[in-house]
Amino acid sequence: MTVVVVVVVVVVVVVVVVAAAAAAAAVVAVVVVVVVVVVVLFGTHVTYGRGDIRSGGFSSEIKQSETYLKQSSFQVESSLTFQADRDFQQYLSKLSGLGKTVLSTKETLVLVDPDQALTVQGKSEYNVRLKSDSDKNCCIKAICVLSEDQILVADTIHKRVVGHYDLNGFPQDICKITPSAFVSVNGGQLFQHACIGIAHIMQDLYLTSGTALYKYSMKGALLTKLYEDTSDKATGDKIFITNHSHNKVLTLARDGTVLQTFTDPDLELPWGIHVTALGQVLVCGVSSSTINQLDGEGKKMLATLATKRDGLNHPLSVFYNRSTASIIVGQLRSDNILVLRVK
Repeated sequence: MTVVVVVVVVVVVVVVVVAAAAAAAAVVAVVVVVVVVVVVLFGTHVTYGRGDIRSGGFSSEIKQSETYLKQSSFQVESSLTFQADRDFQQYLSKLSGLGKTVLSTKETLVLVDPDQALTVQGKSEYNVRLKSDSDKNCCIKAICVLSEDQILVADTIHKRVVGHYDLNGFPQDICKITPSAFVSVNGGQLFQHACIGIAHIMQDLYLTSGTALYKYSMKGALLTKLYEDTSDKATGDKIFITNHSHNKVLTLARDGTVLQTFTDPDLELPWGIHVTALGQVLVCGVSSSTINQLDGEGKKMLATLATKRDGLNHPLSVFYNRSTASIIVGQLRSDNILVLRVK
C-alpha cells in the first residue's frame, strides 16, 4: 500500500513538473514571437535578459520570419485608360472636317525717306533671248515683277511678253493689276488713240498716247483726258511722266495739274520711268545711257545710278523689285537685261 502511494505521488509530481515545463515553454514561445514581430516592425535591437536576440540564439527564427514577410509582400499595378464620350464621337463622325488653315499676310508701312539716294552694290546681266527669235536683237520696252520668281519683260521687236505670250502687235508697256494678272499695251487696237504707256492705281488705268494722258476705268471706259503732250507712269497722289521730245520729266496731280517740270543736261531723251512703293522715282535716259533717281517731288536729281561704264546701252525700261532690292533695266537693241543690286 505504501508503495502504491509513493508511485502515485511520483506520477503526480512528474505530471505537475511536465505541465509546468510545458507552460513555461509556451510562455517563452509567445515572448519570442512578440519580440520577433517588434524587431521586424520597428527595426530596433531588443534584449532579453543579457543577450541580444539578433545576435543570440534566435537569429535563425528572425531570418525565417523576414524571408516569410518578403515572400508574402505584394505589388500594386496601376493602369490609365481613356474612355471616349460616345456622344462626342457621334458628333465628330458627322463633321466633314475639323476646320481649315488660312494664310494671311499683312503689309507693314515702313517709313523711308523717298529722297534718300539709292546706292548700287553690284550688278549682273541676264540674256532673255529665245531660240525661236529672229536674228534681230531684243528691244525690252517694259518690265513688270509679278512675284519674287516671276518677272515679265515686253520685247517689242519679237512681239512677245517673254515667257508668257506671243502678241499680234508690238508691246509698248506692261502694268501689274493683281499678283497674277497684268495688262499689256500693244498699239491701241482697243482704244481711239495710240497706247504707249500704262499704269494702274486705285482701280483706275492711266494710258498715254504719246501726246496725251488718259484715265480709264477697269472696264475700259474713258473717264477723262488728264493732260496733253505727255507719256508714262502714275503713282499715289502724283503722276510722273516723261516727255522725251523735250527732255522733260513732268509731275502732275491726279486731276492733271502740272506740279513740277524737271530737266537736266545729264538726262537725255528720258523714256521709261518707275516709282517704287516707297516713292523713289527712277527714270531712264536713252541717249545719255543712264538710270537716274529723282526726288519724290520731281524737282531735282538725287543720283545717277548707272551709266555706259556699267554696261548700259540705251535703256528703255526700269523696274524696282522690292523682294530682291534690285533695279531691273531693259535696253534698246540688246538681248540682256541689267540687274542692279541697291541699298
